[in-house]
Amino acid sequence: MRTETGKIRAFIAIELPDAVKEFLEDISSKLKQCRADVNWVRPERIHLTLKFLGSVSTDLIPIIQERLLPVFSGQRPISLQVARLGAFPGLARPRVIWAGLDDPDRSVGGLASSLEQVLEPLGFKPEKRPFRSHLTLGRVRSNRNSGELMETVRQFMDISGPSFVADHAVLFESVLKPSGAEYFAISRFVFAQS
Repeated sequence: MRTETGKIRAFIAIELPDAVKEFLEDISSKLKQCRADVNWVRPERIHLTLKFLGSVSTDLIPIIQERLLPVFSGQRPISLQVARLGAFPGLARPRVIWAGLDDPDRSVGGLASSLEQVLEPLGFKPEKRPFRSHLTLGRVRSNRNSGELMETVRQFMDISGPSFVADHAVLFESVLKPSGAEYFAISRFVFAQS
């Protein structure tokens, strides 16, 4: 975990079960047929980000863990379902291709808000944009074949994928490599058991 500079890139996320990753891999393979200029996320690296922390001093990690523990230990498991495809900021000028998550109780947004509150006193700026539960499938690098890609996204826009129960969250370290980012779990936080 320790780097020469004493800092790591870190984020907090919910891991996905294998059935969800397999479903997303199938959807991504259909989108890849457009041969658009997209940096596709490998299925094993897809997760539901709750809070991106950025560059963090390793000395701060134990304090972050201490702040996160009561938030997650008080959180009930969350029922989610993969639903919808879309693009940020929109289909007209896509930058990120995503799969959405149905969260009927809006529990994930509430959890993300709680994380913002406990982490802000440690110097982590709150996100200005409203939280939207999504799974990043790929990042668009240029306009090459983007029209065809958006047509395909429209065809699959109303997808309905697997349901799952999120029962824990993870504080991850993100290590940037030429082959892409690799993620290493620093801490797992189990939600309250019913």
